[in-house]
Parts: sequence; C-alpha cells; structure tokens
Amino acid sequence: MDFTYTCGYCGSRVTSERGMSLNTKNRDGYLGNYASQGVYICPNCKYPTFIYEDMQVPGNNYGNSVDHVSKEVEDVYNEARKSFSVAAYTGSLLLCRKLLMHVAVDFGADKNKNFFDYVNYLKDNHYVSQNSGEWIDSIRKFGNVATHQIVVNTKEDAEKMIKFCEMLLKMNYEYPALMNQESDSTEETNS
Repeated sequence: MDFTYTCGYCGSRVTSERGMSLNTKNRDGYLGNYASQGVYICPNCKYPTFIYEDMQVPGNNYGNSVDHVSKEVEDVYNEARKSFSVAAYTGSLLLCRKLLMHVAVDFGADKNKNFFDYVNYLKDNHYVSQNSGEWIDSIRKFGNVATHQIVVNTKEDAEKMIKFCEMLLKMNYEYPALMNQESDSTEETNS
C-alpha cells in the first residue's frame, strides 16, 4: 500500500507505508486496492491524509515557505497558502492583500493607514521593484473586487497572487538575510 504524495500538513514529499487503503472486492470476492486511494500516514509529521482519485485532503499549500520573515508576516502568508489548499481562493486572495499591509508595517509604515497608503509605502521605499508595481495594483484590484462585489475568485487568480507574495517576501526577507550570512562568513575568512 505504498503511496507517494506531498503532505498537506508538513509540505514534505513522502512515501507512506502506513494507513488504511480503500479496498474493493473484485468479481471473485477478494479484497484489493488497485488504485492508490485511502488514508495515508505521513512518516514525517505522523498526520493522516485522505486521497481518493484526484482529491487530497488536506491539499497541498501552494507556493513555497520563505525564511527570515517576521512571525506575523509568516502567519498571514501561510494562512493564504492554507486557504488555497482547501480551494478557498477568494480567501487566499484577500489574505495576500492583507499580507501587503503587514509587510509595509513590518518595514516601518505607520499602523492604521488605508491600503492605498501601504501600497505607496512599499513602492516609495523600493520594497517593490519598478517592474512589480503592476503586481501590487493587481492585488489591490482583485482584493477590492473580492471585498466589495459578489464574485468568487479562481484558482488561477490565487496562484498568481501567492506567487507574487512569495517573490516579494523572498526579495525583501530571505535573500537579504542570505547575503548578510554570506557577508559575515566572508569577513571572517578575510580577517
């Protein structure tokens, strides 16, 4: 009953040998599971995952984790990814919009401003590259529509917004931290 999948809890690619298959009887009355379906136990985190045909519960978090972000920013980003994993695409998109506010405040913007002020803060202080301004405007537009109109966002909409947020976080948190680590190790070897 081995099955390989990406665990929706810990994000690890695993092959599980433990769990409970969904057995079926063949015409001779023997039990058998000819498809990889059932409940599998992740060997990494020990949580169960239900798999049936093309459905997995919990699903995979879309996007990648990002290192060196503040706890609050990480929590909002991961909540957007988890919302995606349960097909809550409108919720995921609204969280991406909220994430921009948290990032702006994390980098020094005043609290209790409106979303427009946070977007301008990120742009004016170069936390968003010149070519990425359209992405922020896109998150603003999608977020405004999701908030103020009766609309359900698509999987593709949520994928785009999570990809942008991941890029924004990597460029402003993870990559600078890596460069600082590299600079620290270079200073040690050059001294």
